Amino acid sequence: MKKTKEKGVTLITLVITIVLLLIVSSIGIRVGFSTIDSSKFYQFKSELRVLQTRINELSQNAKVKLGKELNQEQRNFINQKVISEIIYNGVEEQEKAKLEQGFRYFDKESLKNDLQLEDIDREYIINVEYRYVINYKGFNYDGTTYYMIDQMDDEMYNVRYKDKNPKSGDFDVTYTKQSSGWKIEITNIDYNGYINNWDVKYKTDDDTYWNTANGLSFYVSKSGNYYVQVSHGNDINLGSKLVSIIDETETISED
Repeated sequence: MKKTKEKGVTLITLVITIVLLLIVSSIGIRVGFSTIDSSKFYQFKSELRVLQTRINELSQNAKVKLGKELNQEQRNFINQKVISEIIYNGVEEQEKAKLEQGFRYFDKESLKNDLQLEDIDREYIINVEYRYVINYKGFNYDGTTYYMIDQMDDEMYNVRYKDKNPKSGDFDVTYTKQSSGWKIEITNIDYNGYINNWDVKYKTDDDTYWNTANGLSFYVSKSGNYYVQVSHGNDINLGSKLVSIIDETETISED
């Protein structure tokens, strides 16, 4: 009897052990899948960060055609899904049309050749001027489909050209005597935004047309009054200033 009892206890213990192992293993599988999903999601987020940072850098040269033309399926995706549901709600038609036209398709090849980014296998639709980086397929995580970094609450990488850059600022103008004239230079740009490349234009007080400088400085051969304007595209204008060059005397006043 004693021997039989010991066998019974051993069998019960074995059954309990197997049940516990099944429970632990099922929990481990669920945790394992969750960990894999989290890892893939954070890899996707990291990829979006890299792309968004690169596009923010390139947005100053938005006139350069990068990527590929959208096909009809991609246009429908942008028009029906992205613009209406993700980016804008009730955007004006004129602005919407301009926004649509700026999107381009980037596959692995164009990401490498045009953006110098390797090891990115996902497909993206990007508007360089407006700084929108959108994953074409989307990534489903924890019940939500993510297309862009702006959907992630803890991210502020999508520095939108239209929405987050103020329209005005300030700057100083200095000039120095050169052997054959004067060098006029823009300094101390006071602007609370994300613009790095500025358009500098200048003209004399009796000229009709503006000349465009190459960078933040230019040269003039004659003394006199010069209007200097600093802007970026058609939307951001820091105003203009009048520089009066009379021998070695400098007077700067706002226009």
